[in-house]
Amino acid sequence: MRNYDRYRKTTAEEYDKKTVMSYFCRVPSDRKIIPLLSEIKDKRILDVGLGTGCYSRILAKNNSVVGLDRNPHLCKLPIKVYKGDATELTRLVQGEKFDMVVSMWMTEYLDQEQLSGFFAESKKILNDTGRLMTTVISRYGFGYIYIAAAKLLRGIDKYNYGRKQIIRMLKDAGLAKIEIIALNSWLHIPWAYMVIAE
Repeated sequence: MRNYDRYRKTTAEEYDKKTVMSYFCRVPSDRKIIPLLSEIKDKRILDVGLGTGCYSRILAKNNSVVGLDRNPHLCKLPIKVYKGDATELTRLVQGEKFDMVVSMWMTEYLDQEQLSGFFAESKKILNDTGRLMTTVISRYGFGYIYIAAAKLLRGIDKYNYGRKQIIRMLKDAGLAKIEIIALNSWLHIPWAYMVIAE
């Protein structure tokens, strides 16, 4: 997750500044994501890579939320935030268990080994009936363009994955009951997935 370290000196205000890609891809995706998050109630949730906490704010209305981020200074919400990496959840939470692990727009920073590690670590800290809910950038449509542009224009390594690859990694981590929901940009062009697994 070395690319995420570039936010070490970023303020919350700078981090939340919207880009063209945000309006073109993330805003349409939020039309599916926010209603799903708003339905979650009475759960203990770990929000991994929460950034400034825009999704944690929604979750915290009806749930107990704890955050985890490599740059915890970005979150100004009155919640506990662990400092660390998505691939070392068990070490960081030290025996705590959660009903859900939620992570929005963080997995793009994880290569295949790290993403597999994140899935496996999530499984370990979930209760028996716990769920993982995360977003993953697609290999297709604007997902491909987004990843290529990050590398070419900004020199940032980001990663995207296909459905079969995601499902295989989830199953290898011991997760099942997998649901993958397409998240489209404007004009209904594919760019990411919402992944839910138990």
